[in-house]
Amino acid sequence: MEGAPMVQSNSLLAPHPDELLGSLLARRAWAAAHNPASFVKSMDLTRDVWSRDIDRSVNATFLEKFAEGLCIGRAQLDAMTVNSFLAQCGVPVQAIGFEPWITYVGLVQWARKRYGQMYCCRCLGAPDRYLRRDWRIATNWFCPEHSLLLQDCCPECRKPFTPYSNDELVLARCGRCAASLCGRESLSVSGCDLELHGHLERIWNDAFAGKPGPLCALYRHLSEVTARDPRFARAGEHWSYWRTWERAELLRSQEGRIMRLACHPSRGALVWCGYNRARDVREKPKRSTSMPTDPQVRAQLLLDLARKVRWPRRSRARVSQ
Repeated sequence: MEGAPMVQSNSLLAPHPDELLGSLLARRAWAAAHNPASFVKSMDLTRDVWSRDIDRSVNATFLEKFAEGLCIGRAQLDAMTVNSFLAQCGVPVQAIGFEPWITYVGLVQWARKRYGQMYCCRCLGAPDRYLRRDWRIATNWFCPEHSLLLQDCCPECRKPFTPYSNDELVLARCGRCAASLCGRESLSVSGCDLELHGHLERIWNDAFAGKPGPLCALYRHLSEVTARDPRFARAGEHWSYWRTWERAELLRSQEGRIMRLACHPSRGALVWCGYNRARDVREKPKRSTSMPTDPQVRAQLLLDLARKVRWPRRSRARVSQ
């Protein structure tokens, strides 16, 4: 089944409830007969927008221009980012840096070096194809709608899936070898995988409903397991950087723990632990890096800094008599 091009339309494409922001921009650009770079340029934005992970978070400036250009409210656009969903689940989020539960794509300019963007080959075969938010959450490894394993690369050349480059999303084909991304069916999942996914979905639903304890405890447990477990080839690297099938093996190995967290009678009252929160820079004023203008105060400051220096004592530096 070859990926047929999406039908162009002059009407505004409405966003799907679980669609990512970049997916909507790519679909709107295709409907307007533009490439993504020229489409954002019409909103008074540079093409550097696509060198950032806008599916993860968007700053206020971009959000305002997107809302004006797409004729969509800012709150609705902000809800189309992964950070907005994680914040509602009680996960600490920040604009840049490492964040829990997100798969990483390794953006370098327009290129994506890591296999963090997942997709379902059956979903990309639909006429109204788009990127789901769940395809960037590290606990997902198959499509619940079609019960097929998610892919993270081209089935032919094994290049990471780059949906916003060379119209890979709207054409459902690889930008390097032009192979169809929906032409090869992936493997079906077993009943055990469906049951495990049900437990994970219950934990996420509890977090979204204001009970983030089990989700936080699960994150801490998985991080401790993957720190040095010899069963995993990439132990030591954080598991959100792993390939899709590697994360699936990790979650299958911890099925008992996941089941206990999902079925705990008081799962909403678990101890809050496991996340490394980003320090809020507004709590304390920033330390001034400029030197004082008064020469006496500046000299005293330099003397105080010199007293704090501890020079190492080495035997070879001593002069023998």
